[in-house]
Amino acid sequence: MFDCHYDLLTYIYMNRRNLREVISHCNKIFYNNITCGIFNLFYMSKDEMKEELSIFPEEIDIIQNLKTVAYLIRRYRIIPQNIKYIIGIEGLDYLKSIEDIDILYSLGLRSTGIVWNNQNKFGGGIRAESSCGLTPLGETLVEKLVQKRIAIDLSHTNEKTFYDIINKCKLLKSKGLNPIIFASHSNSKTYCNVPRNLNDRQLLEIKKLNGIIGVVSVKDFCSKYKDMNYETSYINHINYIRRLFGGVENIAVATDDMSYYQIEKEKYENMNVFKQEEVKGKIEKLLLENNYTENEVKQILYKNACHKIFEKV
Repeated sequence: MFDCHYDLLTYIYMNRRNLREVISHCNKIFYNNITCGIFNLFYMSKDEMKEELSIFPEEIDIIQNLKTVAYLIRRYRIIPQNIKYIIGIEGLDYLKSIEDIDILYSLGLRSTGIVWNNQNKFGGGIRAESSCGLTPLGETLVEKLVQKRIAIDLSHTNEKTFYDIINKCKLLKSKGLNPIIFASHSNSKTYCNVPRNLNDRQLLEIKKLNGIIGVVSVKDFCSKYKDMNYETSYINHINYIRRLFGGVENIAVATDDMSYYQIEKEKYENMNVFKQEEVKGKIEKLLLENNYTENEVKQILYKNACHKIFEKV
């Protein structure tokens, strides 16, 4: 299974002084389960990070953070050699200059969401004012990312920033460049109307640019009704997007699992529909029970994300 959004690099950084736990965790989730993915370091705005200082130091240096994680992965073989993965950064609030993208690229960066939930110098996240779109610096950043063939993740953008990025990518595509865009962990807003999900027009815009939707198994993004069968709700999002798209070619899956998180531990241990170590088998079973063909199941679980992201970056 290809997991389109898992903050594994943040988990490694958080637990860098307890690598036995990290290695044990990785062995458990990768065994006959997740075989490929986009693994992220995530960064919030300064206000939000005040509550997250157990993760990163007061002065955040994303280049040094990524160097540290990349070294630990190499030195201690934390991620098994047979696992394919893309390094991602979720939230570029602390990017000091556009040129630093070149350094991050040399360290392996191949995917990024330029905003988290709040507004930053590049654009607006879902909690930003609705009028806050891509800034001039954000336009420069998007062009740089497209030139470097770094995939742009739209999951946390507000609508104005979302469409500004889409339109900028369309313009760059008309000039011969090949933008790679996707929503790594978003569901259908029509089916579950929460800010982090996407409406039909947004979903279709991603499909038009041959991107993918990583349908995410976070309970709050699957259903607003606490008595809902969340497995049914999750598969209904895939069913809905398949009908909207007329096929499965632009659908993938994501966990955004944060059960490792130490703050509000009980909340994060129970926020996902599936346990991380059994997610592949559970989704596969649900798809087959809902009359997806074996080839469609392979496309959704692995092939689409590999073909449209992993093989392009």
